[in-house]
Amino acid sequence: MRAISAIITLFAILATISCTKERVAGGKGAILRITPGTDIPVKSIVSNSNISEKEIGIQITNSTGTSLYEESVSLENIKLVRPDSDEPWIFKDQSNQPLEIKVYNDNAKIYAFYPYTPSLVTGIGSSAKMDIDIPATQAYEQVSDYLWSCQDKTLPEGGNDINALNSKVYLRLNHALSMVAFVFYKSGYTGDGIITSMEMRSKSATNIFNVNKAGTNDLKMSLSNGGISGGSMVPALSMTDINASIILGTLQETTPTYLFTNKTFYMFLAPINIAQREDIEFVFKIDGEAYTSPLPGTGALKLTPGNASIFTVKLSPNSLKITGVADWNLVSYEVSSGYEDLWYGMKPVEIGNLLWAPVNVGYDPVNNPYGLMFQWHRKYGQCYNEFPNPISVQGPVTIELANDVTNRNRFYFNSSGSYDCITPQLSSWDMSVNYNPCPEGWRVPSSAEFQSLISSGYTFDSSGLNNKRGFWFGGYHNTNKEGSVFLPLSGYIGGENTSPTQRNSLGLYWSSDTFSVYAKILQMDQYSVQINSWSRAAGLSIRCVKSL
Repeated sequence: MRAISAIITLFAILATISCTKERVAGGKGAILRITPGTDIPVKSIVSNSNISEKEIGIQITNSTGTSLYEESVSLENIKLVRPDSDEPWIFKDQSNQPLEIKVYNDNAKIYAFYPYTPSLVTGIGSSAKMDIDIPATQAYEQVSDYLWSCQDKTLPEGGNDINALNSKVYLRLNHALSMVAFVFYKSGYTGDGIITSMEMRSKSATNIFNVNKAGTNDLKMSLSNGGISGGSMVPALSMTDINASIILGTLQETTPTYLFTNKTFYMFLAPINIAQREDIEFVFKIDGEAYTSPLPGTGALKLTPGNASIFTVKLSPNSLKITGVADWNLVSYEVSSGYEDLWYGMKPVEIGNLLWAPVNVGYDPVNNPYGLMFQWHRKYGQCYNEFPNPISVQGPVTIELANDVTNRNRFYFNSSGSYDCITPQLSSWDMSVNYNPCPEGWRVPSSAEFQSLISSGYTFDSSGLNNKRGFWFGGYHNTNKEGSVFLPLSGYIGGENTSPTQRNSLGLYWSSDTFSVYAKILQMDQYSVQINSWSRAAGLSIRCVKSL
């Protein structure tokens, strides 16, 4: 018996050694695949349109971010690259040799940074920081568009734990800095219009800008949350060697897409909350002459991470004036290429002769998981009760004012008459670019298309997509949800009093059709789904469609 017991023990030891050896050798587990992308509403120098050309730094840690995954030093500050636009992303070590990385039963966590400069990164996971460079006086394009990521799920919002069962990750990269950009245009000015330098400063000489520390710079970006630490506070930022030409003679549009595409130059700076924007002024040197312009408006100016504030600047023969600002981060998403650019890797759903977007317009998995709320026939939506809060303004107003990007965060309430935010009232929703809240090629559905969606079948789910209450429509809506689209009970903003209400209890979605002074909607509560009509001044959800 003693001999048999010894043999059993020996087999157990050998089995343990065999399993351990196989795990170390990579015989088990699944290959880790990461596809990076940037936040959808944000347009910057690094975005989904060019991220395939970039090299991304990666750290793979345990689920708590306290040590490298599997204690493997080979997973610290490796490189994520895409050899070609039609090939998958691959890993390379710091010597530029290809790596195959596997994940096992233990959950992993991904940290990322851009630009790929491993020598500037210290620490592991939750303690990792990257040295960054923001001089008080900087040459044009000297400051990088710094990116970071910290993600323990396969999707930025929702998804599954990262392990051998879920080894494909869509990694969202976040912008750590804010951008100010300028679109110059001439009004009667006949000079060359060459901009050589710019200064952004506090008129009261308040130290509000965070820049490199003199001597040994300690300005850093956290890989956990993108927070900027260290540095020194100064009252002004300067940019030299701009050498940009003013080409535009007029502004053909004031949409952020047009403005960003036609920006004259830009500057990155650390995020900042300026209590009084009237304390800020700009000094531009153009054709050898210095022009000073205050920042128009009153109240706080919040330059948040990933936000692009685009200033329009008119140069006249004897003066210069900042005429407006477009806040890029607050505008509905724009299209670059591919569905990953629109909906964080989620695909549209084909039901009948339509493609249905997988989420509502303005969806952001962190800041706006239900999407934005839109008044009828407005291109720009407002937040339900998230930052920034909409500004309540008595309506109705003209269609031009309602769809002007500078009024994007205004909510035009109306408690009488037509109960509409726009006057005169319109018979249908114009889907041209100036009024369409959907991406290019997509539109607001008709009430008949909503009726067809209802006819495709539906099931209520108290913990649906991203754990939200709502309904699955079409496909196998009552089983595995294959071929189904989910619409959450997003609530709405009252058109008479601008109060957000009924989130998780009621879902209201605009159609493009009208009924008398009202507009037709898809209405859902836990017990029913139907076509109804609603006051056009209310803020409701929008789910876009595309005809096949």
